[in-house]
Amino acid sequence: MPALTIFRTFTTRPFAGDDLQLICFVLGTYRLIQLFCLIPLAVITLVNRFKGNDLLYNGYGRWCPQYELLSDNEFISLSYEDRQKVTRPSSQYLFTMLAAIFMVVDVAWMFAVWSAASVGTPTQPKGRDKILRPLIIFKMFVINFFPVALVVYGIIKTYNSRANNYGCGNVPLLYDPDATPAFVLFSILLVTYALELLVFPTIATNKIVKFTRGHIASERYSTQKRGERLEMCLGGLMKCFSVLLNNPNLGGKELKNKGELKDFASNLMGFANNDTKLDIVLSDMYIGAKMLARVQAERRLLAIQRLQQTSNQKKTEREDKDNIVEAPTGDAIEGATKKDYRSTLKKDGKRRSVLTLQTSEQGKEYVVVEKDVLCSDNKNDVDVLKEVAHYSIYAEYVYWHFRLVAIEHFALGKEETRFLPSSDTTWDLIREKFSLTSIGLDESLLVYASFHSGLASTPYAVIVDEVKETVVIAIRGTISMEDWVIDLQYVPSPLDKVGDICGFDGKGRLCHKGVLTRAKWLYNDLKKYRILKQLYAEDSPYKEHNLVVVGHSLGGGCAQVLSLLLRPSFPGLKCYAYEPPGCIFDDEFCSKSKEWITSIVRGDDVVPRLTQPNLETLRDEFFDVTAQIKVPKIKAFYDVRNPCPDSHLVSRNANMLCKKAQIDRDTSFAEKLRVLRNERADKNRESTKLYIAGKIIHLVDTTGDETKYVPYWASRYEFNQVVLSNKMLSDHSVPPLVQILKNLKLDETHEVLVQEHVIVNDEEDEEEVRVFICFSNPHGKISFIVLVFCFAAWITNIWSNQGCKFVSRTTIITSPNGTISPGPGMSAGMWAYNLRECIDPNSCDFDNFNDLQESEFCQPYPLGLIEIDANTKAARAFSSLANFIGFIGLGLVLFSTSMKLRKQSCVALFVVLFISCLVGGLQFLFLQGIMCGRIELVDGDSDATCTLSENGYAAVAAVVLWFVALVGSGVMLYTY
Repeated sequence: MPALTIFRTFTTRPFAGDDLQLICFVLGTYRLIQLFCLIPLAVITLVNRFKGNDLLYNGYGRWCPQYELLSDNEFISLSYEDRQKVTRPSSQYLFTMLAAIFMVVDVAWMFAVWSAASVGTPTQPKGRDKILRPLIIFKMFVINFFPVALVVYGIIKTYNSRANNYGCGNVPLLYDPDATPAFVLFSILLVTYALELLVFPTIATNKIVKFTRGHIASERYSTQKRGERLEMCLGGLMKCFSVLLNNPNLGGKELKNKGELKDFASNLMGFANNDTKLDIVLSDMYIGAKMLARVQAERRLLAIQRLQQTSNQKKTEREDKDNIVEAPTGDAIEGATKKDYRSTLKKDGKRRSVLTLQTSEQGKEYVVVEKDVLCSDNKNDVDVLKEVAHYSIYAEYVYWHFRLVAIEHFALGKEETRFLPSSDTTWDLIREKFSLTSIGLDESLLVYASFHSGLASTPYAVIVDEVKETVVIAIRGTISMEDWVIDLQYVPSPLDKVGDICGFDGKGRLCHKGVLTRAKWLYNDLKKYRILKQLYAEDSPYKEHNLVVVGHSLGGGCAQVLSLLLRPSFPGLKCYAYEPPGCIFDDEFCSKSKEWITSIVRGDDVVPRLTQPNLETLRDEFFDVTAQIKVPKIKAFYDVRNPCPDSHLVSRNANMLCKKAQIDRDTSFAEKLRVLRNERADKNRESTKLYIAGKIIHLVDTTGDETKYVPYWASRYEFNQVVLSNKMLSDHSVPPLVQILKNLKLDETHEVLVQEHVIVNDEEDEEEVRVFICFSNPHGKISFIVLVFCFAAWITNIWSNQGCKFVSRTTIITSPNGTISPGPGMSAGMWAYNLRECIDPNSCDFDNFNDLQESEFCQPYPLGLIEIDANTKAARAFSSLANFIGFIGLGLVLFSTSMKLRKQSCVALFVVLFISCLVGGLQFLFLQGIMCGRIELVDGDSDATCTLSENGYAAVAAVVLWFVALVGSGVMLYTY
């Protein structure tokens, strides 16, 4: 952050200046695809050039019927009149060279941008923008010229070739040049370059849209209109999601986008700093969230150690459960593991207590608190835990099981949404026909169920539990899209009118708006179908049964509010809410509800902690941690992606984050953050905080592997921080919770184990900062000198391979009768030989070699006339290998002039240049080949003696240049 401003209104948003590594990665992958096409195209081009397959004879290519190779009797000479008819087109060669140059320049640009984007920290650019801005301008107006030129050149060349039948006139072609592998690769490259040019109309469209926003439709982008559009977008996304999944259980039919998400959209805009823009981008959110999770883990880890110290000092007598012991700073404590914080039990007569971690009032630090643990010596604890475990099965089965039983055993139609025995059904018949034995509830009867899920309505069931002699109302949790909408309606809603109707004092009291909507529907539905009235009628066998309301997740919140509405009519009512939302009642009502409500929370479950104030605290912590990051974002990204064991937690966090006192408060980000917090503080003063209702049992995993849990009586103030952990979602699942409650053993002891931290040496862990700056010569002048020699060697070696004057041949022909005569002398190369021409075209005898001289044309060796021997093949292979390996070495040296190589890379450079020098020398095996030896002819044998010619001397020079470059790379390695 923030987005890089290139011009006055042109920025890199949605990417920040330190996010451009992602652009480089995507563009690099695109270039890699192009490279896979460019390399074989370059190989085909060079091979055709070496072999002379690209030559045009009388203007005709090999695909034309008019194309004729020189006949055998013209193997040596070329008549003066025909000398201008052998030409070499440069179109494909020029295209390939231009594409290769573009590839090298753009890759160098990507390295430069990558390293420049790695300067500074997420909140402190430290001059990063000054480097990136000219690089991006250079890309836009200089480098982008290459794809434009390549596309234009390719289209024009292809059009012109097809327009005149590829130079063959009106005659049919021998084969289609467009069907060759070279043209296919050329076409793919052309398409990829054309796709790159789409960035320009995209930019233009973006500018037009921004202009329209600012001048024509300014009202459309006001805060109010943005909020309305956000609401519409959220509703639309949920609707589309339900349609795409095509699952009736996910609902979505009642979503009308008519104000259902208005409150959430408003809160989200305030939470996401709509008024004060902090230029937070997606990468900032990812890295900040991961770092915040590690900071929370470290904070918890340090508090664990304080818990260990406190547990060792505590005496056996139980202290007041609200006695808070402050946790010390991190430097005073020595290591522990994450699982250790969970608990230490101490026996005190008939009571046990646990030292547990509780977040402070602000939610930004941990304190150690002694809490009452449920134990077998206390009858009330045993009874409560039995009840909680027993009724949890109803909270689980209301999701699916009751509907399946009603369909399979109680004749409920698949499309029906309500199960209700007929009015003439007797209680004995209900007991006989509607037992839930098929799902393991032998002594339970289903007397009513509604399976309709809407914005107000929610599936629930009424069961008679004959074992406990209770009537159970089980309410389903979140599944459908409508349920999610209700979850998001978490703003406080007054209970005044509801209290007047139901018979309780709701004046000044507040409740979760969405949950209250559901609870009122449940209340009215029970009243409409007279369910409770019939169950508790004078003639009912269940009139003495107690009423119990249960539910999980959203169903737990609905159960809590419904129990409040029903309690005036059923004073003995009990409610068990499993992992309910964390914002149900205001503080005073939560205290009163302890008389009949018991809530159960497991581990780090996020749902009981999801409240607007907790999210505000989480956001503030996120901004603080982001501002504390003292390394480049790319380094932080790599670090947070690697697992961090508890033993390295403190050290690795210290390497990534500075202390809060060291945060630079003079940055633009810090100023905007101050404004945002002041704005949110003013708004938060006007809001009322909601909490989890009733008494709370917190199940804590004491081993970290979910095998042992300890239940203790928790305070609603303990859940004022969203814990970012890998169990924050899995701990909300209801089936494991049911099993945990059933298997819970109250008298198990739990100990805190301590292990030492592994302190990472900051000096050893600190990596050398390497920045790519073109021709900055981080290795000194030696790298530039090596570059010059490598480039000269590579160009010289290519020239030596392409020519046809590698050696100059002097031949002696021995006839069958033993007569020796001088043969035709000519120059020869790896792939072609030099044609001879008449010195005087007016008086020229082709049989008299003295009348001929070397021409400027090269001719490939005619196939079948000479059989190429092993030495010549080896020389060709080594010469090509010298070009390829030399190109790799040239790239490494070029890179070394802009960024310091690691020592391993310097060794690799030395090895590459050594191989280039070696294979460059081995190409002189050509002197031992057939062109410099005996050739058996029909009319005798030809013995040739070869001396190096101009291309041969160039090859010698190339080897010498490679050797000098090799020595220079050795100096670089020696002085590293």
